[in-house]
Amino acid sequence: MAEKNEDKYKQFSNKLLDWYDIRRRTLPWRAAPGEISNPYFVLLSEIMLQQTVVVTVIPYFFRFVKKWPTINQLAKADFNEIASLWAGLGYYRRAKNLHETAKLISTKYNGLIPNNKEVLLSLPGVGEYTATAIMAIAFDKKENVVDGNIERIFSRLYKIEEPLEHSKKKIRTLSNKYLPCKRNGDYAQSLMDLGSLVCIPRAPRCKSCPVIFACKLGGRSEAGLYPKRLPKKSKEQRYGMFYLLIDNEGSVLFRTNKNERLFANMDVLPSVGWNGEKENLKTSPKIISKDLALFNLDWEILETKINHVFTHFKLDCTVVFFRINKKMTKNLLINKEYRFVKKKDFNQLAIPSLINKILTTFEDKIY
Repeated sequence: MAEKNEDKYKQFSNKLLDWYDIRRRTLPWRAAPGEISNPYFVLLSEIMLQQTVVVTVIPYFFRFVKKWPTINQLAKADFNEIASLWAGLGYYRRAKNLHETAKLISTKYNGLIPNNKEVLLSLPGVGEYTATAIMAIAFDKKENVVDGNIERIFSRLYKIEEPLEHSKKKIRTLSNKYLPCKRNGDYAQSLMDLGSLVCIPRAPRCKSCPVIFACKLGGRSEAGLYPKRLPKKSKEQRYGMFYLLIDNEGSVLFRTNKNERLFANMDVLPSVGWNGEKENLKTSPKIISKDLALFNLDWEILETKINHVFTHFKLDCTVVFFRINKKMTKNLLINKEYRFVKKKDFNQLAIPSLINKILTTFEDKIY
């Protein structure tokens, strides 16, 4: 029986690799057939791909490797430049972790990406999945790489009824049995491609699946219902107020968020209430009380509301506006936390997507 199972696992991986040789996606960080992977490209892409889809990552990856072709060059970069190029990619802590990891690899490991999983796990921002992916793809090590795509494949393969939230360990154990003895990097990427191209979430393309013979749900209408999930919890609703302060030359007041929760090390508009401060706004503000009137200015509440969705909460943004004359700005700039920036220089900042949304919505106020 054990021998029969071994044959089943081998047949699965062989069929999948044959399919991959023909159908593999061409990705900028992926080595061409017969070529050796660039470990720096693998590490960079895997950190960028954390919580982010491939199509979003590709242009960012190109910009990064064009500016910093090696990890040593990335290590020497000014973090503000890194944050600026990262702006819009989200989950901004990853940018800081990436830079810290690059510096460690450059100084402690002579610029060579470690091919030891325990060492990789010790690096900032490198967790279990990222470490296994680097080991398999960059160094062709026999590692069980399990992401969302692969969880979906094996949930359907075995028709697992337990919700994914409770069956992750089971899926990891089952998927481990299918690891081939060679071409480990290709195998990991073949599963990723199968999940992205064929075993897709809602309407799997079972007729195109090279391993349908092994799947308990292959070709069945209910395949799209797997993996089973627990009912979604509704996201917490938060409210925040953002200050759009513009001088009479059209420059906007920014502050750099120094390692504070969301948007760490990014350039943001001053705000209050939404990111867990004690004065967290429970409802959308209708008037500005004295304790919320930044710099004691007579702010105008703008009518247009902006909604933004984060991973764990929804944010209702109220934007308040004031145009200040140049003489008054001197008092504000005594605090080095704040600075006025001209519109033409926005591209030099590391501006999160939410702040970009606010600036775009009220661009008629900026000239």
